[in-house]
This record gives sequence, C-alpha cells and structure tokens, in this order.
Amino acid sequence: MAAMNDAVATARVRRATFCSLLFAFFSVASAGASPPASIKTISVDLKLRTSGELSGAVVDYDAHGLVILHDDTPYVFAWNELDGGSAFAVRRSLLTLPRGDADKLSADDHFDLGMFALAQGRNDLAANEFEAAKKMRPDLATRIREAFDGFRRRKQPAKIDDPLTRPEADDSADVYAPRTASSAPIVEGPALPDISETNTPAHPSPEVRERVREAYLRFGTKVQEVMGKDIALIESDHFLVWTDWEKHDRVRLTEWCEAMYAALCERFDLDPRDDIFLARCPVFCFRSKARFRKFARDFDGYDGKDAIGYTRSIEKNGHVHMVFARVGRSEADYDRFACTLVHEGTHAFLHRLYGPKLLPHWVNEGYADLTAERILGDRCPNGGNAALLARQYARYDWPIAGLLESTSTIGVHQYPLAHCVVAYLESLGRDRFAGFIKGLKNGATVADALAGNYDGMTFVGLEQAWKDAIRKADPPATEVSNAGIVGGD
Repeated sequence: MAAMNDAVATARVRRATFCSLLFAFFSVASAGASPPASIKTISVDLKLRTSGELSGAVVDYDAHGLVILHDDTPYVFAWNELDGGSAFAVRRSLLTLPRGDADKLSADDHFDLGMFALAQGRNDLAANEFEAAKKMRPDLATRIREAFDGFRRRKQPAKIDDPLTRPEADDSADVYAPRTASSAPIVEGPALPDISETNTPAHPSPEVRERVREAYLRFGTKVQEVMGKDIALIESDHFLVWTDWEKHDRVRLTEWCEAMYAALCERFDLDPRDDIFLARCPVFCFRSKARFRKFARDFDGYDGKDAIGYTRSIEKNGHVHMVFARVGRSEADYDRFACTLVHEGTHAFLHRLYGPKLLPHWVNEGYADLTAERILGDRCPNGGNAALLARQYARYDWPIAGLLESTSTIGVHQYPLAHCVVAYLESLGRDRFAGFIKGLKNGATVADALAGNYDGMTFVGLEQAWKDAIRKADPPATEVSNAGIVGGD
C-alpha cells in the first residue's frame, strides 16, 4: 500500500481476510461492470487459503486463475490463492460445463484434473481423478505413477535458500490501516534532528545523515529495551535491520533488501552505491506475530492484527521504516515474506525517490506489485493476476477513470489493475516514467504529470491506449462451447 503521512501506516495483510471490508468501504473503479448479456456463466463460491470467502459469476479463467464479478465488481485470484478443495471444485465445474455432464468427461479431462489437484496439494482428490482416467485409458498408469512420484518429492522438506530465486511464492495484499487514539504509541518513532532548508529531506548533508543515523541507533536501542535484548542489529550498505531471526538466517535479510534496492536503482538509472534514504532504512523483522504486533502498537500506534508487514512513511521529515513478521518456516512462508518485503520495500524506496512527497496510491501500489512480479516472477501471483484482470477491462471496455482520478486509498481488488496500468506507462519509456514520478514528487497532479511526460496524454487517452495495447497482446479468446465462458488453458 502507498506510504501515508504521520497519522497513517500501511499494512501488508492476507488478501482474503479483508474481502468483506473491502466490499463495504472501498470505492469501485468499474461500478456496474458486467459481461455482455450473451455471455452465459456460472456462479461459484470461493474459499481462500486465508479463510476468506466470497461468491460471484465467473467472467474468465485460464491456467493461472479466474476472474469473478461480485456486486458488479471484478476480483481476480490465482488458483493457488484459493483453498485447494475450493479451487478443484471450481475447476472441475468449469471443465464439466461445456461437456454437459460429469459423465462425459474424457480420460484426458480426468488426468488433467488430477494434475491440477496435485498442484493444489490435494493428492486425495487427484487419486479419484486418476483412477477414473486409468479405467478409461490403462496406458495412463505410467504417467500417473510419475505424477505421484513428483508430488511426493515436492512434499519432502527442502533446503530453504534465497526465495528471490525460488518458484511458487504466496502473496498477500495491502489494506488501509488508520491510526486510532485507542492505540496511541508509547514512542513516536525515531526522534530525528531538524533538517534545515539547505539540507532538505531529499538531500541531507553528510553531517545530517550522521545525526539521523545516531537517532536511528538510539531508536533501535529503545526497541531492544522494550522488545527484548535478543534483537540484534545487522547492517548493510542501505539498511539497518533489527531482528530476532535465527543467526543462520539473518544474512538473508540484508541480501534480500539489497537485491531489491539494486533492482529499483537499475530501473531509475541510479547508482546503487548511493543511499537514497536519510541514513540507511530501518527495518524490523520478527519471527513472532506477537512481537510484531507489540512493535506496531508500541511504536507506531497500529494494531497489526491481520498484517504481516507494513511501511511507515512520514512526508514532513522524509523518514521511512518497515516492519515485518515471518509466520512459519515452510518454503511458502519464506516466499510470502519475500513478496511482502519487496512490495513494502518498493514503497519505502519510492517514498525517498526524488524527495519525500507521497505518491498517489494507485501509482504507488501498482509499482510495488509490478516490482514484486519483476523480482519474484511466478513465485507471487501479481503478474498473472494483472494480465488476467486487464484482459476483462479491454474485452468488455470497462472504465478505469475511477482508478486514474483517485486521490485516496484504492481497494485491494484494484491492485492488479493499477499494476497493469503502471507497467504500460513504464513500457513507453523508463525516462518518461521517471519524469512522470518526478512531476508527482514536485507537486504536479496526476493529470499534469501524465500530460507533461507523455506528449499531452489525457486520462481518456491513457485508457484507450492501454486497452489497445492489451487487445493487441491478447487476441480475442474463443468462448467455451455451450457455456459461453471465455477462458480455459
């Protein structure tokens, strides 16, 4: 989520947990969105891995995931974001629909469903489908045995290496998280020195940087006093990381942070040896959710109940820090942490880029999701979700003006849309996109920054050009026979 002012923190939470709140509180960029009446579809009930539930009509699906309409609002989910049983049930229904009846599924259909079930971790459901496939085609026995062997190998505990180079990441999403009087912090962040007009927050002098660093170290000492002496400080070129992680894991934290920092510097043609932060960015990483919540409450006045990480950005003095919880130690848990770190780290970087002015939320969130996709690839669902959702906006000509004109917090369901629009703007030239960000940092409106860096482009022009690009990259799909639902593999 975008960096907020001193009264607001941003939180990284599991997508499903807040779906019901999003329905109630967030404005919809595409109110009244619906496929043409000629498109027949089915309604499904989705259960997410994080226990949230919602229902809606399926608009489209592919090997990556599906898009549904809930209250005329599109939501996109990767299959691996759904509970395994729920994903399988929906996938089976979508495959059965054009056949007319489950009894008409072919051996290949059953085999494909078995493979899908294994990908969702449901070997019990896979066994049923494989058995049906083998009865129809005994020659599939070898492929089925190989599939189960591969599943068992994947289930074996694996050495957890750098999640930035490992597949199959899980992901979370941001929600707006206001500070409340009932959760006032006991410490209002680091007590930073005053920064004179000649040493602005964007370009502090070496003397100011040293004073800020000293303030950060005093703040870290206070954190250790409040949270526990087992919290250690590890430093890298651009980050000060306080953590209670196990010693053999701590080095990864700075490695991941620096990898993210270098990637962002490359995108904006900055020298990675320079420090964009005031005096290295403070990062707090805990292996206990209880400790994470205690830090959030005591130092930032934020409850953090459903979060696994957040970024606090303060416009008036340029400060930013990040806070994370690592929940679990499986590969998926480490991947989830890496996704969270890259997303929030991008917010921290963008807060400092060209000055501390906060960016519009859709730009900030879109670029954070894009960066996570760029660095983590298929290990988080961002890229696939963005592409699948954008296809619907282009296919049905749903409007995006509500997103582009928004000056407030956007909903989680809009992140993939923001991701795709921001990616398009950057594809028109990194220099142009950097100029766009500079314009926003200098106080220009989104409309003015867009026109000033993209040859007078308006919101209407951006929407049309973006949709044209999507249509060109994604030729019209063939509708599933009888069902009328576009999609499939």
